[in-house]
Amino acid sequence: MIESFQHVCITCRDMEKSIQFYEQLGLMVTTPMLELDEEGIARAFQLPKGHLKVVHLAPSEATSGMFIDLVQWIDPPSAGESYPALDHVGINRLAFRVSDIDGTVALLQEQGIAFLSEAPQSFGGIRTIVTTDPDGIFIQLLEWL
Repeated sequence: MIESFQHVCITCRDMEKSIQFYEQLGLMVTTPMLELDEEGIARAFQLPKGHLKVVHLAPSEATSGMFIDLVQWIDPPSAGESYPALDHVGINRLAFRVSDIDGTVALLQEQGIAFLSEAPQSFGGIRTIVTTDPDGIFIQLLEWL
């Protein structure tokens, strides 16, 4: 049976651009970037080849051990589109908890990050705002009140 959370994998088209975005959010690279070309990866994921770049990112003060497994497929190349809307079936967003949503949003806007709404919205004891990463993955910031 499942023992714990491990990671969330995000496929990107441009590893360096995606790393820069997630670092702007306050995550840090926790493992050096690896380039793998493994037949076992291809078999496990039912792909014709298993050539990819991978890096792990996590908040600097995280205690859970969970991380983002950021992957750029080389062969076969990363393909497809992200979910078009938040009501799309499947894993449709990644959420991060912040302690000061107003300060975080202001800092990120200064760095050129745009959000879906002009300001955080409040409901059910939280304040939240959503942006997208360079590949259109929905990223939610939450502050619990």
